[in-house]
Amino acid sequence: DINDAINYSFENQIGNSRFTSMSGAFGALGGNLSAISINPASSSVFEISRFGGSIALESNKLKSNFLENENSEKESTLHYQGGIVYVFKDYSDGKLDKFSFGINYQTQNSFNDRHLITGQSDKSVDEFFINNSAGVNLSDISVNNNESISSVYRWLGNNYGYYAQQAFLGYQSYLLDYNESTNKFYSLARYANGLNLENNQYKKGSKNKASLNISGSFNKRLYVGFNLNIYDLNINKENIHVENNFDTNSAIKLIDFRNYLTSSGIGVSLQAGLIYKLNNFRLGLSYDSPTWFNFEDQLEQSLEVHSLDSVTNELYVDIVDPRIINIYEYNFKTPSKLTLSVASVIKNMLIFSFDLESKNYSKSKFSSENSSAYDNLNLAISKNLNKVLNLRFGTELRINQLSFRAGIKRSNNPYDSSLIKLESNTFGIGYQFDNSSIDIGFSSNKIKNDYQLFDTGLTKLAKISKNQILSVISYNVIF
Repeated sequence: DINDAINYSFENQIGNSRFTSMSGAFGALGGNLSAISINPASSSVFEISRFGGSIALESNKLKSNFLENENSEKESTLHYQGGIVYVFKDYSDGKLDKFSFGINYQTQNSFNDRHLITGQSDKSVDEFFINNSAGVNLSDISVNNNESISSVYRWLGNNYGYYAQQAFLGYQSYLLDYNESTNKFYSLARYANGLNLENNQYKKGSKNKASLNISGSFNKRLYVGFNLNIYDLNINKENIHVENNFDTNSAIKLIDFRNYLTSSGIGVSLQAGLIYKLNNFRLGLSYDSPTWFNFEDQLEQSLEVHSLDSVTNELYVDIVDPRIINIYEYNFKTPSKLTLSVASVIKNMLIFSFDLESKNYSKSKFSSENSSAYDNLNLAISKNLNKVLNLRFGTELRINQLSFRAGIKRSNNPYDSSLIKLESNTFGIGYQFDNSSIDIGFSSNKIKNDYQLFDTGLTKLAKISKNQILSVISYNVIF
């Protein structure tokens, strides 16, 4: 859906400690392993080869607000960064001073999310099943004597797709019934007085980026670099949606709808950048091509409905659990990105650095072998998402071998570019030994987004606010 277009494209990079503590504002600075992911020209700023690695602890506290009901959940996970750069100096009289080869691996975005949404709602998930039943024939979602729940569910997926499977779940669980006079499905649930709703989501995953880099320095002023970027993206999501406390005259007493989704993607992009030194100033420019992803999603579903027979007053529990894994293959193209940067290095003691990043989320696009499958989704993306400008600012003070760092980062919301999606404040400290360094960095992030319960029917929004603390420790060796 449209939220996936944002999540697959959004970046909150988890790099090494120096990179983190200066908010990632390295587009004009270079000279940092994680900076390679911002501007490929960064590697040839190094005077000497080096390698390093980092461990980052991500701690999240998520708050949800749904119909004035607030809940909070906590979770944490680890991330890793590693990189190496070989610098080769050219001692001839040519314009090429040095060139470098490098590789860096780090997390581009974390999808770790655990939230609980509760409240009394005037809408039910039954509308999701009703909307998906439009145009479905009763005979197609019936189970005959020589058929099973699993076989019909699989057949519907192969021949009609996702929407028909949802109608099947609603009908076979006796949540929906069929009106032969109108040829439409309708719900047996009654909730004129509202119902109690609980939506649990557990999500784990990340988007990681490996940058294969080549860069060169010309006349000790101009640095030019190129990246071939390879991405791996994995998300495991479990969603449990429960409704109860229906009206007393309702045949439906409880709905328990469960979805287990695994999304795996491999992507590739190209990146080019330059850095130009002008006395105490450095100017940076980098361009990221769109990332072309190939995805495979695996979805497993079940629906449990409790219903009361008004005549016998007997409670029935109907569980529709096909135990079938639906597999969906599709492609996704992220928007391109342009980053303009400026930095000032004063007497090799004081650094100020600023990055301005432009990205147009409305250029995101889904596609598949069925050329028209994502037409409506792509139209919604182009109409509802906007171009955003994101900024990063970082500073560093060096006193002998000790460095103190701080920074801020602001990323705008693709739905409304006047709203802040990510607000980050960073700080850190580092110590330089003769041939190595150790650094510690911290980032306090506030990430806000709207969470839509289902893509149709029950489309109410919950406000999600994530307070995130990143703690990163890095060790680098110069050789």
